[in-house]
Amino acid sequence: MPEKRISVGGQAVIEGVMMRSPTYYATAVRTPQGTIVIQKNRYEALTHRFRFLNVPIIRGAINLVEMMWIGIQSLSYSASQAAEDSDPKPKKSAATNLSIFGSVVFALGVGFLLFFYLPLWLTERFGIESSLGFNLVDGAFRLIIFLAYLFAIAQWKEMKRVFQYHGAEHKTIYAFENGQDLTVANARPYTTLHPRCGTSFLLVVMLVSMTIKRKLVPQRGWSVV
Repeated sequence: MPEKRISVGGQAVIEGVMMRSPTYYATAVRTPQGTIVIQKNRYEALTHRFRFLNVPIIRGAINLVEMMWIGIQSLSYSASQAAEDSDPKPKKSAATNLSIFGSVVFALGVGFLLFFYLPLWLTERFGIESSLGFNLVDGAFRLIIFLAYLFAIAQWKEMKRVFQYHGAEHKTIYAFENGQDLTVANARPYTTLHPRCGTSFLLVVMLVSMTIKRKLVPQRGWSVV
């Protein structure tokens, strides 16, 4: 009887990666001493526990919130382990979680201003009346700002290392999806690009939104997706 194929995803964290299956998520972190520590947690999505939530739109919003919560937990764990004075069994700190959550909220706010408001404001300066022309210019600004942002943070040594872990995660998923043992030798040949990557998804959304958005007010309105 063939094994049931499960969907696995994840994200890069500080000096490691977090991987999630439908029933567990695990975070592996390289400590300053060079050892790798792993924290495994059982987790069942709300959409699996409550079937009435497993409908389009609603399940997507719920999954987004759940992934943010898991991401915060994993980042908190990786930060404590990657620190020079880390404790092998760090105590959970509500203050640390709150700090990371605040950072995420701040980042979302900055992201809204940088990738939504700023492109609209710049496009308004051109006084474009055509809806299609407005959308194309707004989308071009958004895409340029996004790519420039990725290029800028990639120059930051610590963030570049996170990107490298991100690529390693993609290679590992490819090896897993092809039924291979999870070893460095098996993962190495695969590409760091993955079709389910969230960053790639953002690029696709930006390109698609350039053609499907509409201005609320033709003269000087705001574009909405």
